[in-house]
Amino acid sequence: MTDQSINPAAAVGYPGNQSGEFKGWVRYQDWFEIRDLRLRPRRPTDVVIRNLAAQACYTLVPNVADLSTTHHDKARSPGHGAMGVVVEVGSQVRRVKVGDRVVTPVLPSCGTCYSCVRGEWHACGHKNDLDFATQEAPPFAELEDGTPVWQDHTGGFAELAVCDESWVVPVFDSPLSDVELASLACVPGPGWSFALFGMPVEIASKVAVLGAGALGLSIIQAAKMMGAQLIIAVERIPHRMEAAKRAGAHIVLDADEYGAGIVKKIQELCGPDTPNMAAGGKPSEGFYHGRGADHIYEAAGKTIGDPTTGKPADVSGSAALGYGYQATRRGGTFVHTGWIERTNDPQWWPASPGPFDYEGKKYLSASYGGANVLRDIPRLAKLIEMGYLDAKSLCDPVMPFEKGDQALWHSLNRDSLLPIITYDE
Repeated sequence: MTDQSINPAAAVGYPGNQSGEFKGWVRYQDWFEIRDLRLRPRRPTDVVIRNLAAQACYTLVPNVADLSTTHHDKARSPGHGAMGVVVEVGSQVRRVKVGDRVVTPVLPSCGTCYSCVRGEWHACGHKNDLDFATQEAPPFAELEDGTPVWQDHTGGFAELAVCDESWVVPVFDSPLSDVELASLACVPGPGWSFALFGMPVEIASKVAVLGAGALGLSIIQAAKMMGAQLIIAVERIPHRMEAAKRAGAHIVLDADEYGAGIVKKIQELCGPDTPNMAAGGKPSEGFYHGRGADHIYEAAGKTIGDPTTGKPADVSGSAALGYGYQATRRGGTFVHTGWIERTNDPQWWPASPGPFDYEGKKYLSASYGGANVLRDIPRLAKLIEMGYLDAKSLCDPVMPFEKGDQALWHSLNRDSLLPIITYDE
């Protein structure tokens, strides 16, 4: 049984009303298609959201690219970056009420667990709630024949999502469009957060961003907002290189052209302003030289399948990881944001003493950019509203829910920036 009557939700278009019936994309065995679903019983801390817009994030492309190897034994509805309106709340929910507009991000924020009370929001213990982390998590819905269906992360590729309240962030009266608010759930939201909160860009610093997809572009936007004196983007896909210029990059380097030479090029572009160490300078040569960027953000990630835009020389994503920390100056900051293949290759990640325990470089890798989503998603929404950040330029194309599979193919092919699916009738 549910914990609250859902009659009030009829005003916001609850699919199926009290029947709990709705439609959603489901991946199961060798198929991925829209199916009729029915909600299963909810828990006291659950919130039911009618999705309005969701990201077709790159990490979701295995749904169309590799059906045979990813949880093919369980029916799953994908998604982990959406926004919508609350249509039902459990008896113990205090954060939101029916009718509230909310974002369901890639990261929870309960505020009371071991990590949250220590300010380590990116490690909130509620990340264990989800099926991708804990196989014992209950299914949220079922097919017409009773087959259980699990919700990947916070959902988004179904008309309804069911999330524990720690995963639900209210945005209340924000004037932003559904699409703009959906940008805050994943990719751009974490990118902005890395450069604004997690490892913030210093005023008048020199920044390099490796990869200019929606994640890298959001970092570039934030670096510009923070007053970086030099922003370097490294990319290989032409339309992304142009987007990097529009986002605020001062220099765009072709990753295919430079290869491993990108390290030397960034160091050349980010040398010390003066060699006079009595005036805040540093030599350009020697063991403790001053060459390298103040901040480097790796935002490339691995390559899945055979994208129409071609493959990079390294499909694992490890190369960008190695180039990034090498091109970071001593004492600078290196941020790993991407989704790469696991590696222990010493050419990418050397044995100790390495750059983080001997060269004084600082390192960050965190969910949602190290931000506190409950605090920072509303703040990011205000920055978009005020014109400091540009969500609309990153959300492309915008497609109907029924074309969710095509949106994921766009992500796989990297022929657009960030596909968004919407549920507008």
